[in-house]
Amino acid sequence: MERPIEELEVRLGITFKNKELLKEALTHSSYRLSHRGENITDNERLEFLGDALLNLCISLYLYEKFPEDREGELTKKRSYLVCRERLIKVAESLNLWEYMYVGRRERTLDERGKKNIAGRTVEALIGAIFLDQGLEKTCEVVKRLFLPYIRSLRSAIITDYKTKLQEFLQKTLGEVPHYEVTRISGPAHLPEIEVAVSVGGKVIAKAKGTSRKEAENLVAKKALYKLKKGQVS
Repeated sequence: MERPIEELEVRLGITFKNKELLKEALTHSSYRLSHRGENITDNERLEFLGDALLNLCISLYLYEKFPEDREGELTKKRSYLVCRERLIKVAESLNLWEYMYVGRRERTLDERGKKNIAGRTVEALIGAIFLDQGLEKTCEVVKRLFLPYIRSLRSAIITDYKTKLQEFLQKTLGEVPHYEVTRISGPAHLPEIEVAVSVGGKVIAKAKGTSRKEAENLVAKKALYKLKKGQVS
């Protein structure tokens, strides 16, 4: 870590009562592993907690902001806001990587690898804010951090290809698609997940993504294109 965490507190607009919680949120597992015997706790548990809190805070905001939206529309908006791409953007806005404790090898990762680690650390940070400041303050911080993307919601193109594929298949063939993870490769911080989609027991497309959700949406898009072009017999 190169910069004092007090700078990060200024960026967040809060002052931690328990500084150790903030340090824990910024500690990647690689740092703990490279400092065995020092009784260091990494941020994985906080990441787990922060993931749930992020979804809760965004859900509460959307529920109040869009009273006319049905469940499906609210879900699409939430998915747009809490996806990995948005987390990475939030991490970049905080210069989060510069405050993190990571192992020596992780310091040499390419930009994509660093961004993925920092993006997940946003969730750990949210978990730490909750434990230190409570739910109301946590949701205030989440709203402020995600405000640029909240503002773009109405104009954002949120394409759910899984739903589009299912609707197309049910209408044309009376079938539903089935998704299966066929391969997982790469390091834990930057996985590559391959998913196949099949119809009536026949695989019609495969695609890769950095998460199962992303891969399923990509393979659905690919399958839909092939079906509409008549490339599947």
